Amino acid sequence: MAHKTRTMVLQQSDEGENRLELPVNPRTVVISRPQNLLRYQTIDGESIQAARGKGLTQVALETFLPGESSRFYRGTAPEEALALLRQWKENGTPVRLMISGTELDELFLLAELRQSLQEGDADVGIVILLKEYRFLSLGENGTALQGAGGLLVRADERETPAVYITGQGEDLWTISRRLLGDGSRWKELARRNGISDPHGLPKGKEIWLT
Repeated sequence: MAHKTRTMVLQQSDEGENRLELPVNPRTVVISRPQNLLRYQTIDGESIQAARGKGLTQVALETFLPGESSRFYRGTAPEEALALLRQWKENGTPVRLMISGTELDELFLLAELRQSLQEGDADVGIVILLKEYRFLSLGENGTALQGAGGLLVRADERETPAVYITGQGEDLWTISRRLLGDGSRWKELARRNGISDPHGLPKGKEIWLT
């Protein structure tokens, strides 16, 4: 693992909420930007391919979270960082990855999280795979959505409930994204329900959505 020459940050929102700066940078960050291709077959039996738009960007990295005794320790315990990463992964929360000195500043979903432990070492090794997050766009008739990779899916026609009862470990951003279709509307929910801490929601709390 290399010394820090860049700053690599994962954060949940543009306001800097739930921010995690990697204390030790990976030696290598692999960024994949695939192209979607369609295959056609001519009447002569010849197979040809045509571009169908940009595929989903993927980022793979491997590093470690230093324990308190490490010279790389910066005040965040490995357990705390892992808990945040697991929360993002399990909740399907889009997070922004920013790497200083590069043009990379995009939203991703945490698709895979692996950790490794070594006897007698407080450091925790991690492998992270991120996949680009794209918003779905509503079609003109309101019945279909244009998704990443050109896939069409039917719009969710269920009515939004007036009141939502929170589950364990939920936050306003996740609730807003899932039920209102836009995570940035969490502030609207916070004002409507008089909530000052969007993350510390107790289980069983009533959230008025409309």
